[in-house]
Amino acid sequence: MTTTSHATRREVRTEVLANLFQAVVDEMAWIVIRSAHTTFIKETQDFGACLVTPQGEMFAYPYTSCATSLIGVPMGQVLSAIDWLPGDILATNDPYTTAGMVMHLNDFYLIRPVFSGGELLCFLWGFLHLTDVGGYAPGSIDMRNDEVFQEGLRLRPTMLFRADELNEDLWGIIADNSRIPGPNFGDVMALVSALRRGEERMHGLVKRYGAGEVGEQMAAVLDATEAAARHALSSVPPGEYHVVDFFEDDYSTDVPVRLELCLRVADGSSIVLDYRGSDPQVQAALNLPTGGQTHHPFLSLAVTNFVVTRSPTIHVNAGIQRCVELVLPEGSVVNCEFPAACGMRWSTAMRLHDLTLAALNAALPRSVPAAGAGQVVVTYVSTVAAGRAGRVVVANPVVGGTGGGPELDGESGIDFPCAFLRNVPVEVLEAEVPVVVQRFGIVPDSEGAGRFRGGFGVEYAFTLGDPRAVVVMRGKDRHRFVPWGVAGGTSGSVGDCFVITRDGRRVEIGKTTVYRATFGDTVHIRGSGGGGYGDPNQRDAEAVACDVADGRISAERASELYGVVTKGAELEREATALLRAERPPRPSGAVDVGAARAAFEQQLGPLSAELSRWLPTLPTAVRYAAKLAAYGIARAALEGGAETVDVEGTLAAARDEIDGGAAAPSPAR
Repeated sequence: MTTTSHATRREVRTEVLANLFQAVVDEMAWIVIRSAHTTFIKETQDFGACLVTPQGEMFAYPYTSCATSLIGVPMGQVLSAIDWLPGDILATNDPYTTAGMVMHLNDFYLIRPVFSGGELLCFLWGFLHLTDVGGYAPGSIDMRNDEVFQEGLRLRPTMLFRADELNEDLWGIIADNSRIPGPNFGDVMALVSALRRGEERMHGLVKRYGAGEVGEQMAAVLDATEAAARHALSSVPPGEYHVVDFFEDDYSTDVPVRLELCLRVADGSSIVLDYRGSDPQVQAALNLPTGGQTHHPFLSLAVTNFVVTRSPTIHVNAGIQRCVELVLPEGSVVNCEFPAACGMRWSTAMRLHDLTLAALNAALPRSVPAAGAGQVVVTYVSTVAAGRAGRVVVANPVVGGTGGGPELDGESGIDFPCAFLRNVPVEVLEAEVPVVVQRFGIVPDSEGAGRFRGGFGVEYAFTLGDPRAVVVMRGKDRHRFVPWGVAGGTSGSVGDCFVITRDGRRVEIGKTTVYRATFGDTVHIRGSGGGGYGDPNQRDAEAVACDVADGRISAERASELYGVVTKGAELEREATALLRAERPPRPSGAVDVGAARAAFEQQLGPLSAELSRWLPTLPTAVRYAAKLAAYGIARAALEGGAETVDVEGTLAAARDEIDGGAAAPSPAR
């Protein structure tokens, strides 16, 4: 009894300290929100603030604010290389000298040590998505950038503050390479204030509990989270679960990008995510600069969400990442090498989230939802080009809908990986830049049909009142390959982007990132709807009729996909029963990937699979060219009348095209 009582007291003390740590980071986040200058921080809340152990593990992170995608990002390699002093604040935004800690140049990291009695107690960490850090495009990111040098200023880990004194020369370099240096400085100083307050609060905890106890409880909180995560993952049956998904193109070409995952469960308390077979890094901004890390939150978003869903009282910290091992092929889109562009790495992280969902669905049916929109179009409006002071302002992150789940419909206008992003109020945007928001609402008939339907896509439309405004819309996707439905649910809808000119003409701009507008243009951005879950014929007929009455679903779609007949806003029960009785049930294990992806896989799927084995045997520098050559040869053959692709002959021809057939090894069989 004594032992049990002692253990219980320690668990209570751990829970108390965990909540006190949580209070510290929540206050830090609140300071940033209330003090920041740019819309993307104070409204959208794309920033972070947390507590980190001396070894580099995040042990406390805000729950109700901030970007949650970076919880558990690897930091140890950077922290251990610095000779820290009190009052230091390190700054960096460079993915390639931080070994996967920073993920693109807009993420500006600040790190401050906390000392107690001359000994390092912990670190305070924060990041800001600075709206502009220079580079080719306003906002710094164009999906077609093909090297990191086009994406803005890179700053390797450097002291921005020493003894709490700002390095004015260093800040001058940062400021001179941004279109909005003033707002950026306001954001940075807001985070500096938050770090200083966090240090005060940690000193208060040390005064109350002692440095030894506080240090022990940092480790205990991480251990408790790890134990809860392992318990949640123990429900996944042992085995190997293999899935493949694709980007419909790489923005620079129309060749799809293969993402492959083998999810392995052996011991019942941890998971291996093996991404071998994924395509080589691309000459576009989709690459993930993960530094070859074996634990990284961007590659395991869906596992984190699964754990939190199964263990809702868990303290979300780096303890979860301890349970997820990664296998990342070098020089690939999931583990790129310098100087690959990486500005829109979030698109890839979102797609990997859905890829992992597909693997979990295979491992544990009826446990996870269908695919969501899988894209977020972060939209900027820039008036700097007009030759005055101007601004670069985030108009809105435009998403779509989540997939339907085993028990609930999908949510509209949001997707699980980016649920932390807040919308920008119309009044705020219209006060900051000369635009008028015309519409922000769901797109009817855009959901994936199912027993539990997917969330609807959304449309965001705004008219530009500046004659030389530039609109940057990064992250567009799902214009061909739609979100997949599961368990008999249908796939979701495509996204779209077009402009209505002042004289009423409609101009399709598709996946163009940078659009140089003319006065009076109205830009329309549409996000895709999520996939459906389960047979639509089994959906509650009253729920379908309610969607029809509310204008979310047309009467024709209700009849065609759900077998529900309505008259006006009323459900026709007898006609519905008769229609549904005539409809064959959809296979419960079916995955609907949509017509465009199904056609691609039928024609070019075998080539894609063989390329996944051959390309890694080539030098990194030629892999992308070899891939494009192979697809070009295969498509030419199909257009010339071939019924199927000669995979072996195609690879041989591609090998000849890139090096004359001498240097490259033969395709692996």
